[in-house]
Amino acid sequence: MHVGRSEPLASDKENPVLIKDLRLLKIVLVQPENGGDQALRSHLERIGCHVNEIWPPPAAYAEDVDIVFVMLDRLIESRLTFNWQADDHSPVLIAVIDYENPLSIDRLLHLRVNAVIGLPIRPFGILTNLLAAVNNHRREQRLRQNLARMQAKLESCRLVERAKLAIMLTDSQSEKEAYGVLRQMAMKRRTTVDMVSGEVLSGLNWREEGVILNREE
Repeated sequence: MHVGRSEPLASDKENPVLIKDLRLLKIVLVQPENGGDQALRSHLERIGCHVNEIWPPPAAYAEDVDIVFVMLDRLIESRLTFNWQADDHSPVLIAVIDYENPLSIDRLLHLRVNAVIGLPIRPFGILTNLLAAVNNHRREQRLRQNLARMQAKLESCRLVERAKLAIMLTDSQSEKEAYGVLRQMAMKRRTTVDMVSGEVLSGLNWREEGVILNREE
């Protein structure tokens, strides 16, 4: 089971990522070879995580990477570009900072990091931060997927409503009759009402489809 970056399942709410699952996580630590912090890597490996270090920051990360730790202050000092898109399929992003200043806080907000760890590294709190960040990230993914499904459903409903209105206005039919036309077209073509609605609105001459409307008396 790939517990980190995999698509969240419906059962994830009841089955969060636990301590025992951490050994399955693949972690990338973005830090310079000189000037980095080996204490963080050592602690992550003691937890059981697979850690790879990389510098400078890559243009993209492998699909199987679950978590990216980035030494933010080293990044700012080096004036390197950190390419990051906080979308549905991005890994968890955890920033490590030396101190708080307006520039670093601004970068944290723009990168939309999932958690922040301060230097020097202390074992206390890292495990909790890691688990909270991974589970919150997966919860956010589920919410985004649910929102996308709801938006698609809403757009589909709007499409059908507009197609019905077009038929009602051009053929003086009732709303129920107009929907009946769309259903008959969909059944004839073995497709969905959504699809034929889009075709009606795109200018298809649906009257040539031979759809026989059974008007209600």
